[in-house]
Amino acid sequence: MAKPGFTEWWFQLIDQRTNLPIDDDTGVYNVLTVNDPSELTIYSDDDATSKTNPGTITNGEMRFWTADTVTTLDLSLVTANSIALFVEDLAPSNHRVVINPDAFVCQMVIPYVVVGASEAIVDTGFDISANMLVKDCYVHVTTLGTGANLDIGTSTDSDGFVDGITVDATGYPVALIEEVLTSATKIGALISIALTADYARKLHKRANATSGANIVYTNTTSSSTAGEGYIYVTYQRIPTT
Repeated sequence: MAKPGFTEWWFQLIDQRTNLPIDDDTGVYNVLTVNDPSELTIYSDDDATSKTNPGTITNGEMRFWTADTVTTLDLSLVTANSIALFVEDLAPSNHRVVINPDAFVCQMVIPYVVVGASEAIVDTGFDISANMLVKDCYVHVTTLGTGANLDIGTSTDSDGFVDGITVDATGYPVALIEEVLTSATKIGALISIALTADYARKLHKRANATSGANIVYTNTTSSSTAGEGYIYVTYQRIPTT
């Protein structure tokens, strides 16, 4: 039982096919506010020892503490086998996170935050693994960052997925939803190829086989208000890699 003022959270990855625990020591999980991309403050114990968020899955388990004011949370994760899952509205009594081992089309859900002037590149903590073929990238702006423009990409090409998308209006920026762009290039070079004035989507294997291809984002312009939202990275998982 946690000390007063704290709540303990513990989740075990479970194989949907076998109903057995999954042993995973390299997967990544991100603890978020329910229905909000804000990352929660998490701890390694109920003495308020700091814990990194996103964190690393250990033995297929995710264990951390929060303030006892947190009664539910959202969990975004990518397993060692490159299966992405977003679980909404988890309670402390929920201890099983069921993974479908046959999922071959996946989507990472990654929060972003812009806080002011042009900012440094932010490593999201999520990586592209060898058996992912990234197909697309979208953005959902939940809180506008006035004047903000977002680049999204990898550690080897920081705007390789999204190049200068405006995130100063809530919703889904249309330029990333349209299949063809005839004006500015907003879909990054890693997932698009120029055909005269138009841009068509293509599959892409990770940009650098030795870098880990960390997924990153950058606010490239000055914004007068803080903003946040979600980044969606859609990919095909190749089981034979």
